[in-house]
Amino acid sequence: MDLLDDVFAAMRLQSALYSRLLPRAPWGVSFVESSAIRFGFIISGEGWLITEGQQPVKLQQGDCFLVQPNTLFSLVDHHASPTRRCEEVFAERPGKKLHFGGQGEAADILCGYFTFDSAGAEPLLSLLPPVAVIPADATRSPLLEAALKLLAIETEGQHMGSRIVVSRLADVVFVQAIRAHCLREQTQQGWIAALTDARLGSVMKRLHQDIAKPWNLQTLANEAGMSRSSFALHFKAVTGETPGAYLTHWRMFRTRCLLRDPRLTLAAIAERVGYDSAITLGRAFKRFAGVTPGEYRQQTGQ
Repeated sequence: MDLLDDVFAAMRLQSALYSRLLPRAPWGVSFVESSAIRFGFIISGEGWLITEGQQPVKLQQGDCFLVQPNTLFSLVDHHASPTRRCEEVFAERPGKKLHFGGQGEAADILCGYFTFDSAGAEPLLSLLPPVAVIPADATRSPLLEAALKLLAIETEGQHMGSRIVVSRLADVVFVQAIRAHCLREQTQQGWIAALTDARLGSVMKRLHQDIAKPWNLQTLANEAGMSRSSFALHFKAVTGETPGAYLTHWRMFRTRCLLRDPRLTLAAIAERVGYDSAITLGRAFKRFAGVTPGEYRQQTGQ
């Protein structure tokens, strides 16, 4: 499993819950803070995405967006239009299709959200701004375009097995949207930038394939064919972290994921992530997470 597969699997992304918003101008919906990842797709019409502390973004047919957890945002047809809380709109019009607003221009917006494992999602969510908008233009992935169109068709009516189909399509949309965002923004720093860096790409692949190996600055520099000092400087410039801090960060990420399995002892986890004993791993985990591995397991219900 490569690094991206590993991270997406660790998120434990759950089925997306969705609604079709079918407003007519003037209209506006404000969404409450949520621990989930919100997404939207403008099937037809247009509107504005307003997020606290950011410039409003015009949304047109074919655009999609992802909203980070605990981010307040609104969808409106015009800046001056009043908004209603989403709970009120959903309560008045139960079901998957919600007609509301006035008598003006119509829009059709597919909205939904994903639940996920917060520890597993941390590496991916660190790549995203509070709101990521992926326009419907020539640079967007054909796979994302196709998945969005299929999602729109599948949510149009009640089809046999539609719930499972929507869930699988939504997973594809999420992965493709993050990929499209990173490509569009040409991410220059962070772990995903290092994966495509000419001098670091092979090193990153080896490191993540065998994270338990006793890596140090010299062995990593040797893998890259660079001197220790040049490697250290370039690695920090690309990832934003020193090689040692980066390795610790990912070992702790893997530890949190492995702690989900109550059958695994701390000693077994230590061996998998490159620590020589449960005691050594426990100390490192406490420094990193602020709690012991046992306390973390209790907090997460494992």
